[in-house]
Amino acid sequence: MRFFLIDKVKELNINKTITGVKCWSIDNEIFQDHFPGHPTVPGVLLTESMAQLSGVLIENSFYQTFKNTNKVYPVLSIIHKAKFRTFVEAGDQCIIKAELKTLDKDMASTSIKTYVEGKLVCEATLSFFIIHQKDMNDNPFLKKREEYIYSIMPKNFNK
Repeated sequence: MRFFLIDKVKELNINKTITGVKCWSIDNEIFQDHFPGHPTVPGVLLTESMAQLSGVLIENSFYQTFKNTNKVYPVLSIIHKAKFRTFVEAGDQCIIKAELKTLDKDMASTSIKTYVEGKLVCEATLSFFIIHQKDMNDNPFLKKREEYIYSIMPKNFNK
């Protein structure tokens, strides 16, 4: 994973909801090219931030629902009904809220919304494949991903 697009998980209610924060600092390299003179966050990165937060909810809910399972990795498969209502600009703090809609051993879906200063800026329904560790090829980025997930979780969160 090259982009880590959630700065902090503020609240996690297993099998229900999650709330996270992403701050878009002007020093982020994406603003060098998107767009000069009007630094805005690309919609694909807003979508990826929503997918990453949804993945945290799905993964932790999976472990709670299907006890004694091996590691799983939610992978975005379908973006449904995505709506981008306004620009997210350099300096904006996004509050992202997801609700788990479905969860089974191989698939999951969430409904997710992103807000800036209380105003809805984008929303979507996201579907995911759930990839089981036994089906993963050797991937050198998984350890880095685990460190990232640990660093964004609330301090009182116990796996």
